[in-house]
Amino acid sequence: MSVAASSPRPLYPPKPPGLRRYREQLTTFGVFVFLVFLPWIPVLGWTDIFDSSNNFGRGNLAFVFAYGAAAVGFNLLVGYSGTLGLAVAGLFALGAYGTAVLSAPSDAREALAGYDWPFFLALPVVCIAAAIIGVLVGFPAARLKGFFLAIATLALGELIVTIIRLDDDVWSGLKTNGGTGKQVPQFLIPGLGIDRDRILSAYMLSLGALVLTMLAYIVLTNRRLGRTLKAVRDIDIATGPLGISSTYYKLVAFGLSAFAAALAGAMWAQNSSFANPQTFRTRLLVFLLVVLIVGGLGRKWGPLIGAVFFVFLRQKLQDTQKLLFLILGIALILAVLVLPNGIAVLPKQIRDSRWVKDLQRRLESLSGFSP
Repeated sequence: MSVAASSPRPLYPPKPPGLRRYREQLTTFGVFVFLVFLPWIPVLGWTDIFDSSNNFGRGNLAFVFAYGAAAVGFNLLVGYSGTLGLAVAGLFALGAYGTAVLSAPSDAREALAGYDWPFFLALPVVCIAAAIIGVLVGFPAARLKGFFLAIATLALGELIVTIIRLDDDVWSGLKTNGGTGKQVPQFLIPGLGIDRDRILSAYMLSLGALVLTMLAYIVLTNRRLGRTLKAVRDIDIATGPLGISSTYYKLVAFGLSAFAAALAGAMWAQNSSFANPQTFRTRLLVFLLVVLIVGGLGRKWGPLIGAVFFVFLRQKLQDTQKLLFLILGIALILAVLVLPNGIAVLPKQIRDSRWVKDLQRRLESLSGFSP
C-alpha cells in the first residue's frame, strides 16, 4: 500500500464509545448535584467539622466552596498561564467589601451603611470591576517575569487592602468603616432565607459561585484558550513567531482570575457576616497558595480538595494559630517535594503504581479477572 493511500494519523486520540465519552461531564454533574442536596443527606455526620445537618458544618462547607472558587481562578492564572500573579487576596477583599458597601441600606448606622443596591446588581458590578482592574494591572505585569511580577502584583493586593482601611481619608463615600470592619448585609434566598437557616442560604450562594467558576474553568481549558495558555506557559519564546500574543492571553487570565477572586470574596462575606481588613492581608494569600498547591496545581478538582484540607486544618487548630501555620508550612513543603501535582493526582498515582499493576496481573493470572 502506498503512503498516499494510507489513512492519516489522527491529531488527537479517538474518543471512547458510548457514555464513556461523557464520563468527565457526568462525574462533574454528579458531584455538583450531590453537593446541592448534601444539607439534607446526613452522610458527613461522622465529622463535626463538615456535618451538613447543622449550621456549623454548613458554614465550614460554605467556606470550602468560597476558597475553592477563588483557587479555581488562581489555578487558571498560575497553573495554566504560568503567571505568578499574587493580587488574589486584595481582589478577594474587593469582592467582600464591594458587595457589602453597595448592598447595605443607606439609612443604617455607620458600620453597616451603604448604597442600598440589590445584591444581584452589586455582585456582577463588583466582579466586573475586579476583572477590569486585573486586566489594567496585567498590561505592565504581563511584561514582567518571576520575582518582579510577584512583587508587583503583591503590591496591588496590599494597596487595595490599604485603601479599604483608610476609608474617609481617601474618599468620604467609601463607607468601608476603616480598620474597624464592616458588617455585611445578608442576602437570603427565597425559601431558604429564614433567620435560623441564614447559613443554608450562604451555603447555596457559595456553592453557586464554585459551580460557576468550575464550569467556566472546564469549558475554557478544554478549548483553544486552555491550549494556548499552556503554550504561553511552556514555550513563551516561541508564541510570537507562531502569531500568538502571549500578552493578550495573559491579560485574559488576569481578568478571569480577578473575576473569580471577587466572586469568591463576596460569597465568603455572605457566610462570615463581617469583613475586617486584617483578614485579607498576606496571610490570606498564603492560605490560597496552600489550597492551590496542596490540592493540585493545574488540576480540575485540586482547588476543591485543597480547600477541604485547609478548612479542616483551620477548624481543628483554630485555638493554636502558630501550630496551624507550622503544619500548613510543612504540608506545603511536602507537597512540593513529594507530591508536586497535589492530592488530586494521588488516586491516579496509586492506580498506576508498580505494586497495583503487579496485583492486577496476579489476579488476572489466578482467576481471569480483568478490571
